[in-house]
This record gives sequence, C-alpha cells and structure tokens, in this order.
Amino acid sequence: MNASNAVRPYPRSLKAGIPILVYRGAGSRLPVFLWGSIKGSGPKKIEYHMKTQKRTIFHLDMDAFFTSVEQRDNTELKNRPVVVGAKPGGRGVVSAASYEARKFGIHSAMPISEAFRRCPQAAFLPPRMSVYSQVSKQIMDIILTFTPVIEQISIDEAFIDMSGTERLFGPPFNAAGEIKKLIKQKLQLTSSVGIAPNKFLAKIASDMDKPNGITVTPFEKEEIVRWLAPLPAGKIWGVGVKTQAALQRLGVYTVGDLQERSLDYLKGKFGKQGASLYFLSRGVDERSVETPDTLKSISREHTFRTDSSDRDDWRRVLLHLSEDVARRARRYGLKGSTVYLSYRLPDFSRHSKRMPLPCPCDVTKIIYEHSIKLLSLLQIRSLRLIGVGICDFSRDHQLDLFNSQEEIQTLESAERAVDTLLERFGSGSVTRGSEIDHPQER
Repeated sequence: MNASNAVRPYPRSLKAGIPILVYRGAGSRLPVFLWGSIKGSGPKKIEYHMKTQKRTIFHLDMDAFFTSVEQRDNTELKNRPVVVGAKPGGRGVVSAASYEARKFGIHSAMPISEAFRRCPQAAFLPPRMSVYSQVSKQIMDIILTFTPVIEQISIDEAFIDMSGTERLFGPPFNAAGEIKKLIKQKLQLTSSVGIAPNKFLAKIASDMDKPNGITVTPFEKEEIVRWLAPLPAGKIWGVGVKTQAALQRLGVYTVGDLQERSLDYLKGKFGKQGASLYFLSRGVDERSVETPDTLKSISREHTFRTDSSDRDDWRRVLLHLSEDVARRARRYGLKGSTVYLSYRLPDFSRHSKRMPLPCPCDVTKIIYEHSIKLLSLLQIRSLRLIGVGICDFSRDHQLDLFNSQEEIQTLESAERAVDTLLERFGSGSVTRGSEIDHPQER
C-alpha cells in the first residue's frame, strides 16, 4: 500500500475483535478490500481487486437457521446442542442441527436415532414452520430495503443483485455488512454472505467463512480461475457422489484438474453436463437473479444414488417433485402453461420433453399427471436423474373437456390449505393419501 492510498478503518468489525480496513487502490475506480480472518491474529490483505463490473451478486445464507431461531427464542438453549426434527425414538430425520450439535457429527437428513445416539444430551425439538416462515419474511423485507432484485431459493437463503447500488450503499463489502447488521439488530440472528460477479461463485463464497462471515471472490477472469483451482471438484454445481467418483476415475480431484480438461474432452465423457463442468470450473455463470416477475421456469430434480431402472420409483419421485414445484409456484403467485420432464441417462447425457397443460395452473395433480404422460414416452431402461418443471407463465390455454376450471380451483384451494398446515406444523405433518393415485404410463 503506498502513500497515495487513503486508508481508513471500517466503522465496525464483522468478526469480533478483528479490524477491517478498506482502502482505494491507486488507479482503481472501486475499492480494494483488506480484512481479517477470524482465525488470524490481525488484518491480512486479500488480493481481490474489484474494478468496474457489470454485475455484483450476493448470496445470503442464514446460519443454522431453524436452530438459531430456537436458541434466540429460548435463552436456556444458548450454547447447547440443539436438533430440530423428528422425535427421538421415531423413524424421522434431522431437519437442522445447531453448530454445537454439529460438533458431534450431527447433520440434516441424518436419522434421528443416530443423532440421539451421538448426542443424547442435545435438545430435540419439533419444527415450528410457521415461526420460521414469519422470520424468513422479515429477513426478505430487510433485504428489500437495499434492492428489489431478490431470488429467494429457500426459507433461509437468497440471491441478491446489488449491481449499480454502490452510490447508494457504498462498496459491496460495506453493503453486505449493513444487511447483516440490520438482520442482527432486528432479528438477533447471524448470516453469511458471498459476494461475486455471478450466482455460482457467490454461493460457493457464502459457505467459506461460516458462521457470520463475508467472503468476496475475485472479479477478474484470470483471478477467478486461480481462486477456484484448489477447491474440490465437488464444489461444482451438479457434481454429486456418482459424478465425483467418475471424475476421480479420470484423475480429476480439484477444480484445477477440471480446468486442465478441454471442452471436447468433458463433453465426450459427460455429454451436456461436460459443458457445464467446463464453464463452471472457470467461474462462468450467466444466469440472472430471477424475481417472480422475471422467473422463466420453476423446476426440481432428483439424482438417484445409483442408476435407477425402477419406473415405480421414478413415479414416486416425480410426485414429490411435482408437489414442490406446485408449492413454489403458489408461493410466487405463478401458474405454468407448460410442463416439462428432464432426465439424465447413465452416460451423463441430458434430455427433456414438454407438453402444454390444459390451462395455466399451480396444482400438483395436474403437473404430476402430465409428467407421467411425458414419462410414458421414454423408451429407456435406466436413469440417473429425473426432474419436472413448469414454464410459460404468461400464456393462456383453452380448457379441455376433462379438466374444468371449477375442478382445478377446487384442487388449488385444497393444496393452499395444505400449504398453510405445512407452514404451521412443518414437513411431515400432512401426508398425501389416495386422492392422487399413481397413474399408469400409457
């Protein structure tokens, strides 16, 4: 740092006891940041020069959200291992674990019996989804005071497009600090933020300094490639257990190993997913932050642990995915006019089929039945991934003779009632019965 750079401490540290410095680099239009690591003894320089860029994307992720709310609302739970989920002795799973519980190896989706075996002294609590949903809305309302361009991707995380807001809120690092500070002041909860030129990098960054951290990625192309290189290949979106094993058989263990492979090589090995691996390993992600007004589709996918040839299993998965797609559509106030089925074969090639719906809708039964019709068109024996989605939110269709508007409105009302129950009592409180039979492919 030379004498021409004006150095000033940031008003407050985002990490207790660690000073944060911000200075303007010579010749740069936007700031260069220096900040301390919580594990370090003082401030250290981070060589991420944020020059003029088209996009600045935040990924905000609440820290151990469900359990943090429980610890906030009950002071006796402070600093105790807390597990939210099924009742011990049952067959359910862990929904969330506090950082204190994670020290015992407890994590979400773990069988509750195993969690109890590892830490019987933990506080085991049922989920309070109505409370979590209310707090989630309060968090989004806080973010809305900074920008309307928010894509909430779950109850406790969101992408935020802060492009062009520097004049209003200062440098991105400062703005992220202000968002975190407001959430902490108003809700007594901590969050972590990743700052990057795109969604993929921001998502990786938000997980790097949890809890209560801010991580800024490089913004220059060459620096992004270098920053990604040492990370495990599993950090790339779409790289699950099986893909990671396939990559390791090819000698690919890190993102840097992926960067050494050509586009043609990866496409030859993994089909369309190979192209995704190629570009993401270089930090290229052109997707925009989508608000309900700009959302083009809503979809969910499931990757099987091993290649599946069980069509009954495919149908069961499609039902659960259709429920989630429909629920998200209702949350956004959107109705799709087209349903599509996406799938990936054992050779990693990706495909999709689509068909129009009888009318724009957000109803599980209609989405599911049409996904099964699409499934019946597939003359394949095995899948490694299957998904369903809806799109074309603005186009209208004529009703057919078998789906009256009255029937669809009745189904929609029933599903909205289920949404209310789920928000109040949590997942597992409502089980779908025989009102949706698994239709046969024909």
